[in-house]
Amino acid sequence: MKKFPFLLLAGLAVVFFSCDKSEDVIDVLNEDQVALNNTVKTVVASEESTENVMEAIDYETDLFSFAESEFNEPTSSTKCSIAERYGQMFQQWMRYKGDRLPDVSVQFGEENRFPMTITINYGDSTILNNGRIISGTTTIELNASPFTDGAVREITFDLTIDSIAIDGWQRIEYTGEKGVSKKFAYTSEITFTFPDETTLFRSAERTREWISGLDTKWDVSDDKIEIKGSVTCVDSEQNEYSKIIDAENPLVRIGTCRVIVSGLVIFTQNQVEFARFDYGDGECDNIATYSYLNEAGETVTEEVEIGKHLRIRDK
Repeated sequence: MKKFPFLLLAGLAVVFFSCDKSEDVIDVLNEDQVALNNTVKTVVASEESTENVMEAIDYETDLFSFAESEFNEPTSSTKCSIAERYGQMFQQWMRYKGDRLPDVSVQFGEENRFPMTITINYGDSTILNNGRIISGTTTIELNASPFTDGAVREITFDLTIDSIAIDGWQRIEYTGEKGVSKKFAYTSEITFTFPDETTLFRSAERTREWISGLDTKWDVSDDKIEIKGSVTCVDSEQNEYSKIIDAENPLVRIGTCRVIVSGLVIFTQNQVEFARFDYGDGECDNIATYSYLNEAGETVTEEVEIGKHLRIRDK
């Protein structure tokens, strides 16, 4: 799989640390003490808009990966084309709006169907039932069925979701216990490009655990996923920072909502906290809150619309 070089790593001033160390972040920076080339509000809200589209990507790749047992090679007895057969399956998800479904092609390996390569082509625009618009392609390479020991998925992205372009790679390894837990370790390096041509590079180390819904793979209504881990970020305006998902309040994603519904994220610079982002109590809405200290040392809490593009170049 093509790897996109982590060219910015040498220049990072932030320290990459894991989610179980959030209690080590003791000091809190005032807004005027943070070495950012934009306001805290713009940096936090813009990063969370990439979080929002990344969750849509992860959910899509999971859905197609977990359906791998349904993919088969065409035979002379096939009663309909591959596109029609797969389309009938995808319509059961009630994931896509109208008749426009992604074009899916599958290449099978010589040994027990693996390695398997699933290419998802969304074309110029594929609309989800939640209103999200996806275009471009995703390629998923599986070395084994996703829920077997040692199973790894390597994924490349060349996508646009709701006007934000996504380019990069992701590696997903099954770390759960078969028949007991459904947990995966995620490593990724991805660049997001906003409509105003500013960019955000994210390097992530995360875990995602399906709490419910995997036993009903054609029904997304009962899907629930918990996400933990950390991310380092560098944008085209040279803002450098990390964010950690609070270990006691992981992010929660459900299949019937386009946004994360709960969880707490701590933003840090040089291991010092400068903002917190709270996704709420589990209700499916696009409103979250973030808090920070103003110049007077007072805690300020404001609402933000999840997924709204707010990155604006300072003049």
